Amino acid sequence: MRVLIISNKSDITTDLVVRKLTNRHIDFYRFNTEELCRSVDIHFDFNFSKYYLSDSLKGITIDLSTVTSVYFRRPELPTFDNDELTTGETIFIKRELAYTLEGIYKILNNAYWISPVYAIREAENKIFQLEIAKKLGFDIPQSIISNNPTQVNDFVSANNSCIIKPIKSGLIEDEANQKVVFTSTLNKKWISKKELATCPAYLQNNIKKQKDIRVTVVGCKVFAMSIDSQCEEEAQTDWRKSSKILKYEAIEIPKDIQNKCITLLRELNLNFGAIDFILNSVGQYIFLEINPNGQWGWVEQQVGYDISGEIANLLENGNMGKYS
Repeated sequence: MRVLIISNKSDITTDLVVRKLTNRHIDFYRFNTEELCRSVDIHFDFNFSKYYLSDSLKGITIDLSTVTSVYFRRPELPTFDNDELTTGETIFIKRELAYTLEGIYKILNNAYWISPVYAIREAENKIFQLEIAKKLGFDIPQSIISNNPTQVNDFVSANNSCIIKPIKSGLIEDEANQKVVFTSTLNKKWISKKELATCPAYLQNNIKKQKDIRVTVVGCKVFAMSIDSQCEEEAQTDWRKSSKILKYEAIEIPKDIQNKCITLLRELNLNFGAIDFILNSVGQYIFLEINPNGQWGWVEQQVGYDISGEIANLLENGNMGKYS
């Protein structure tokens, strides 16, 4: 075994990498983590340092010590219905499963990862991202995170227009349905103490833009794409809100921006990153954020980049390479 893919059965982005590895006859195993204790059993013998996964559906056993590269995508915990379990017991079992997966990640610590789990988690913090981006010389928006009404409203007053966005993810998972909080234009001149009582506000100045830019970096390869977000009103602040198909175009971004993107990944100990920029009215690239494990299949589909092939290259060769 050489390559281990950690994901779930419904992740179609992983399918693209699987196809490339299959075509190249590269040994791999796709570990759909929701199958843990279902079709996938584990056996760890610490006295003899033997760590195995056994897949009953495929009839194979994977020796984790033989794994040289890992692609970490979208692991999910198993779901189960058991009327005999209390809520507390169910939570306990889920916690046990989660920490079993954490143990597997640690066992594979010496393999080459796209990307290391703990680096991904650290890099997901938008506060940390902005600090690193600023240090590396990216242009960033005027930004504050605060629950102090005076400071928040001073910032609002100092800018002609502001946007407000989630500090982490905009996903709200209610029992009945899911909702998404998008980046939005702040349509008020004053935020009250009551509104800030339970959660800080993340505000930035609203930058007039030509387009949005998505930069996908795999190792030291940079794939840049422009998004014509300003052609549709609902997409102008957050292009993800658009109900219509926008225009996407493969582009070449300035070399210094490319190098900063690669440096950002190295600084964050990542081998993959999906970076969002604004191209402002005077042609500056303004860094917004990096998703260290973001979706890229749609980019490959829209503009024809071979991102899956480059991921397969890294998994096969097990190194980032050097700056181009």
